[in-house]
This record gives sequence, structure tokens and C-alpha cells, in this order.
Amino acid sequence: MKNIIEQNTAKRLPVSSLARTTLSTGLLFRLGLNTSQSLLSDIISVKKPDLRSALVSKKNVTATVNTLKNLRGAAMKFGQLVSLDDSIILSPELSSIFAQLRSSGYSMTPSQLKKVLNENWGEGWLKNFKNFEVRPFAAASIGQVHKAILASGETVAIKVQFPGVKKSIDNDLNTLKFIMKNSGMLPANFPLEYYISQCGELLRQETDYELEAANINNFSQFLENFSCLKVPKVYDELTTDQTITMSFLEGQELSSLVNFNQSKKDKISLSLIELLFNEIFNFKFVQTDPNLANFLVSKDDNSISVLDFGACCRVSDETYKLYKGLLKVSLTLDVEKVKLFLEENNFVPRDASAEGTKFIDKIVATAIEEITRHEVFDFQKSKIFELITEENFNLYLELIPSSVLGSDFIFIQRKILGLILFFRVIGARVPLLKILIKYCKLLDL
Repeated sequence: MKNIIEQNTAKRLPVSSLARTTLSTGLLFRLGLNTSQSLLSDIISVKKPDLRSALVSKKNVTATVNTLKNLRGAAMKFGQLVSLDDSIILSPELSSIFAQLRSSGYSMTPSQLKKVLNENWGEGWLKNFKNFEVRPFAAASIGQVHKAILASGETVAIKVQFPGVKKSIDNDLNTLKFIMKNSGMLPANFPLEYYISQCGELLRQETDYELEAANINNFSQFLENFSCLKVPKVYDELTTDQTITMSFLEGQELSSLVNFNQSKKDKISLSLIELLFNEIFNFKFVQTDPNLANFLVSKDDNSISVLDFGACCRVSDETYKLYKGLLKVSLTLDVEKVKLFLEENNFVPRDASAEGTKFIDKIVATAIEEITRHEVFDFQKSKIFELITEENFNLYLELIPSSVLGSDFIFIQRKILGLILFFRVIGARVPLLKILIKYCKLLDL
């Protein structure tokens, strides 16, 4: 969830599929008009017409952002999926669009908010509160979050889903796909269908707030013996399919960790790695959204609060065996054995090019060499990231997990990638080899 105190703008959001489609049609018209004007300007100025520059002009970027702000759900989730590392996947223009979407966006008007709450809680719902802040303090891709004080005196956070999001998922995704395909802003070989499909699966999960409440309660039980990890308490009587009421947790967003000392960075990074290993091998239930705004760090004891459980998956037996096998073969520290395991278990796409295979081989060899050379793995200094450059973009796309692997595996890999990129940004240093050895022993491998 993104804090929006500074930039909140209330606007009546489109509810019906027709209204949402009309917005998108209007965008495509504006993109075409702006592009034509830019090309005409080039001709008048006796310059060679530049279609690429015309398509990604400042006017077009601004028009795209303003329209996608209204669509919210599909556009925001697509942006989160493809922008774990903007510099690798997206053009500067598209990076700018999704960066603006993450930092801004419209909220519901008070009348829209009241209508949603009346439909979910009944018209007398205000009696349950001493105070209810109408202005949201945070926003997510499909809803906004309000702070309130219950009649009993407890401070809570209430997530309210934007109207029309759930009913319009398929329509919004088709519209978004059309915009992305015709905007000229995506790379030629970008796997748009793959990301649209993943986006749809995530949105269908995340629009079920009762499912999210159950996920929170499950994690609360899992983490009973983990003092450094916290989840909010759910208030069932004020939780529905479109609203979820939770205890209000204090802390700083995980993204602020970049400004902390090295010891704190390393300790919190280690906690996140331990959580991931427990999710996969112990709980067999993973919170798969790596969005940093979903994690808060306590100023007092460095404990981590996990806030958003809309995107969770159970680890299938097949995926569990895959990760156990990967953990075991990794500790052989043998490049050839690791490569063979990757090929036999479809980690490497069967149709990968010869160049793509060499690229993956180089990444594996570099990772093993770096893990074994130093007791502490320094994510910021790792040469692995030097291999994933704009020049290697098409080779990087071949690393996208094969469709023959389970969706749970794909979502878990997305979380792992998100954490790795975060550790890189903050310069985390962790004893990676010791962690791998520890879990191999715990799993009797």
C-alpha cells in the first residue's frame, strides 16, 4: 500500500464497464492526435519525422497516466508486475508512467465511499466508530485505506475496495492490453500475454477481501513463535467481500531502510530471507507480493509488520519438491549439476536459444562463484546484475518461468526476484551459504 497523504485527489471513479471502456477509447484517440501533431510539427520544422519520439512524447505519457489513474486495478497491478526493476524491463517512458501511477492516483469521492460502506455494513455503520477519517491515508491497486477509532477505543485500518473493480477485471485487462499493444511503448519482444494473464489471476485473488482476511488469520497462527514478524488482527464483524478492517500497525515503510545503518539493513534482510524459507518449506503458504509498501519496520525493535495478504498461494507438492531439489543441488556448488537440474525441471525454457542458454549458464556460474568466495554475500557488489543489462534484454526475457511450471511457483519466483532487487538497492550483506546449509540440515537433505 502506498501512503498518499501528500498527493491524495478525490475523484468519482468509473464503475461500469462502459464508462471504463469509454475512458480508454478516449485515451487512444488522444494518443493518435498527439502523435499526428508531433509528426506534423517535425515536417513543418523540416525535420525527419520520428514516429518513436512522437509516440512517447510528454503529452502522450501524461495522457496515459491520467487515464490509467482512473482504471486503477488492472493498470496498477500490471505496473507492479512489470516494474520490479524498471531499468531492466521498461523503456524510460513506460517507467515514468508506472512510477507516476505508484506515487499518485485518484481516490473515491466521499459520496462514493459512503455508498460502498452502506452496501457492505448497512446504513447505521457509523455507530461502530468514535472517529472515521474520510480522507484515505494510503492506497493500493484496487482500494484505499482509512484510519478509524472503534467505539471500543481500538485504532484500526480499513481497506475499502474501489467500486466496479471486480466486475470489470476482464474488460479492464482487455482494454489495458489494447493500450499497451498500440501505444508503441513496449519492447518488441515483450511477453504481454504472459503478464496480462498473471495480472488477471492476481486481481481475482486480491478482490476477495474475505479470502485475504482468512490469509491474515492463517499467517497469524504461523508466526506465533516469530517475535520479529507481525501481522494485523482482523475484525470479522467489519470485514466483507469489499471491506477489511484490521488493527492499525505503526512503522516505517521498508523502502526507507536504504537510509539505515548496515547492521540494521542486514538484520532485516536476514529476517525476510528466513520468512521466505519458512513460507516455502514450513508453512507451505507464501505471501507472494514483494511490494515494499506492504512491509513496515518498527523503530523500536526492528520487527517487521506484513500488511497485505491479498496475493497468497499454497505451495503445491510439485513446487515444494522443486525447491527442495534446487536447494540440495545448489549446495553441491557444481555448475554442471545445477545446470542439469535446471534443464530437467523446466527452469530453463525448452525453446531457449543457444545464446539464452549460455546467458543462464553464466549467471549460474557467477552466482556459485560469488557465494563460495566470500562468507557474506554482498548483493550490491554482485556481478550477476551486471549481466542483466539493456543489451541482454531479449536474453533476460528467456528467464521468465516456463508455462509448464505451476502458477504457485511463478508467483513465488516473483517474490524472490522482488526481494533480491530490494537487497541490491539497500546493499544488504548476508551469509547466504550458511542459510542454505542451515535449511538443508533442517530438511534432512
